Amino acid sequence: MLCCFGAGSVLQSSLQLFSTGVASYSVETNYLDWDTPFPAVTICDAATESDQVEQYLKQHKKSASLSQFYKDLVYWNNNKYCKVCGGCKNDTCEENFGHGIKEIRYTCAELLTDCWWGGKYFRCCDIFHPVLTEFGECHVFNSALLGNKSILTVNKVIGLPDLLFSASKTIDLTVHAPDDTLSADYGSICSGDTCKLNFIREFEAIMKVEQTVNDPSVASLPISMRGCLFKEERPSLQGWPFQQYTYSACLLFCRRLAQVATCNCTHHYLADIFGTPACNVTGLKCLEENRINMKQYPCDCPTACDETQYKAVDVFQKRLPKSPEFIKRGSRGRIRLANLPTLRVRRMAIKDTLGLVVDIGGVGGVFFGASLLSVIELVYLFCNRRN
Repeated sequence: MLCCFGAGSVLQSSLQLFSTGVASYSVETNYLDWDTPFPAVTICDAATESDQVEQYLKQHKKSASLSQFYKDLVYWNNNKYCKVCGGCKNDTCEENFGHGIKEIRYTCAELLTDCWWGGKYFRCCDIFHPVLTEFGECHVFNSALLGNKSILTVNKVIGLPDLLFSASKTIDLTVHAPDDTLSADYGSICSGDTCKLNFIREFEAIMKVEQTVNDPSVASLPISMRGCLFKEERPSLQGWPFQQYTYSACLLFCRRLAQVATCNCTHHYLADIFGTPACNVTGLKCLEENRINMKQYPCDCPTACDETQYKAVDVFQKRLPKSPEFIKRGSRGRIRLANLPTLRVRRMAIKDTLGLVVDIGGVGGVFFGASLLSVIELVYLFCNRRN
């Protein structure tokens, strides 16, 4: 009886540790051999002050009163879907707006002129590739989502190259991990309109990187215990469309689910990504009226097990004089890392399935002198020998 009590006490604590405290975190500092991914940079057209809309309306002989309607649809942000759709009249809204949106937005060659990576000159559109986002078609540098398996990295040998670019229009700039998908819920390194480069500005973002990596033992833990998903795993959301899991992609998919559940359609930019029915003017009005409620849509998005976060050390920009020299050159942006990382976080399994088996075997041996062979011997004694 004393042996049973002792064995039960020890196993109870071991089982509790296995079911609750299954993962621990440690800090690694052996940074000399690390390859750290350089951040991805996504640039979107934000030239709301340009006369692109007016030129399109004039060219196609449309009413000038459609100007605000098209500006709401082309230059979308999380604060509005279509403010004028609630009071639409015949000359202030129109249903067939898809072609007009594509024609109004600037192309990569119209937005970006000259780029340098590590001091080497490139044509911007050779290293910035088109990508569909919730803000329309944007242009991304160093993204792993476009089949680019060899993303740019920095290390002790390569050093700290930077990205330098010139923009001839007003743009929105987002710095994020190469695996991330851009969405309205994605956190920005900037506050307010700091990451909006109005024409003509000088911009610089100095970043630091924080990585979380995993010990191989973490993969053996159930998802419910480790509380994160690896890239090849899928969340418990019906109709998951992406090949890899990232937390940012899950946030974007949740926005799609919320819009379909509320208005039975999605914003036209989301429709391009997921192939869902795009909202007409009535649907856009529904999205605008339920904008706040959709943020409360219940959606379970676990964190990603392998995670790279970029945080701003310093972000600043200054207005340049509108001299012929600067007008010809355009805005100038620079993205760089402050230094190579000297630590990263490693997630480890405190107790995996093999560890639990070892604990059970050890307790059986200490308190009962038992092993797996002893259990088989009991079956033999009570069955075969008895006969």
